[in-house]
Amino acid sequence: MKKRFITATVLILTLVPLLFFSAKSIVVKRIFEVLLMFIALGAEIELLNMYDKSKKIHLWLKILTIIMTFVLYFSIVSWFSYYFSYNIFSEEHHMPLIGVLMKNMHLAELVNPFFGLFIIFIVYMSILVIYSEVLAKKNKDSENPVDFKGSDISRLFLSILYVSLCVSAFTILFSFGVRFVVYLLIITVFTDIFALVFGMKFGKHKMAPTVSPKKTWEGAIGGTLTAVVVGTLFLMFYHSFSGIFHETKIEFFDGIFGFSDFGTFGKIVFSVILTTFLSVCSQIGDLVASKLKRDYGIKDYSNIFPGHGGILDRFDSAFFASLIFLLILFFAIVYF
Repeated sequence: MKKRFITATVLILTLVPLLFFSAKSIVVKRIFEVLLMFIALGAEIELLNMYDKSKKIHLWLKILTIIMTFVLYFSIVSWFSYYFSYNIFSEEHHMPLIGVLMKNMHLAELVNPFFGLFIIFIVYMSILVIYSEVLAKKNKDSENPVDFKGSDISRLFLSILYVSLCVSAFTILFSFGVRFVVYLLIITVFTDIFALVFGMKFGKHKMAPTVSPKKTWEGAIGGTLTAVVVGTLFLMFYHSFSGIFHETKIEFFDGIFGFSDFGTFGKIVFSVILTTFLSVCSQIGDLVASKLKRDYGIKDYSNIFPGHGGILDRFDSAFFASLIFLLILFFAIVYF
């Protein structure tokens, strides 16, 4: 518990100033974006190491999977940067770093999620055939034959989708505005902490015993209720302290959803519904990560954060919820 507390304190003392100064300095913002790339790298390595517990993956295939993860990650971030260049990013330096690079290389129109998925599909379908043939020839003279099946490709493809979609969504939200990431982290952190608190105090009914035996409905509801209170207060009073992050005070959803035109009651109802939904999504993300760990018989994805586990142990909820949150904002910007 002491180790867990120390790690959490270090994370907070690192992330909070970094997020705060990201809203003020483009240099700090770029540093944070590079940090997210390293987080994507670490998350992909964790998944590949997890797969190793079941069946060893050759080093060259791991390296290729990491490269393909970044191909899709870059494609998604680049496309959103290009698509929203006139809607969100009024100046080039507001774009994600990847979007700026693709624009300067005149690749912004070409590099998109469909491009990334096309490349990945061609590469892995080719590997499935070619590598299988290579192994078949080697196995003729080998005492320890090794096979390579479609299910192996599926695992690698799932890891690419999981990491690239979730981390790119988090990156894009950060580029839309630091406030979106702060709001998301408030939801996931308070949901996680108070789900544990309420679960230990009142938990009696198991929520998903085969996936995560310690999680209870009482804990889940308590965590969500706490997150809803804190998250709603953050949205409602953001205008009061937004001058810290912006030149002038703005509403949290400035120009989105028509939020500024809602009355006080309407804003409260909207905030409660959205925060509740994202809190539930964050818990689903946590359960997804727990299911994968249980399937492969591991306790933590890694020990990079002492007392907390790995990147996916610590940020699984935030990553999954960020993907849902980005989709909501995407449809709001396009259709409202």
